[in-house]
Amino acid sequence: MAGYPKGPVAEGGRVVELMRRYPNVYGDLSAGSGYNAISRDPEFGCWFMNEFQDQLCFGTDTWAVSQMDDRLIWPADFMNDALSRGKISQEVFDKIARGNAERVLRL
Repeated sequence: MAGYPKGPVAEGGRVVELMRRYPNVYGDLSAGSGYNAISRDPEFGCWFMNEFQDQLCFGTDTWAVSQMDDRLIWPADFMNDALSRGKISQEVFDKIARGNAERVLRL
């Protein structure tokens, strides 16, 4: 994932500010950029998922398991690990994994 920031996330970032100010701003964790954002600083990543649980989605345009590759597996693994370690609740996991998309898309 060349080109993505590395290391701890700086406090007071613009994304946090915008998501707090505008509840209709959503983030997608399924791509490499989303994965990098939550995994490069795992403490921050778990805090971020908890803080913005109603504004995050694990969306993908993959329609078949055969199309999946590591870029889709990594964020799912991170979320599963956070859930198993108690860093996020089942409710937060369910919202990000499907609930928010169902709500926004009225499915």
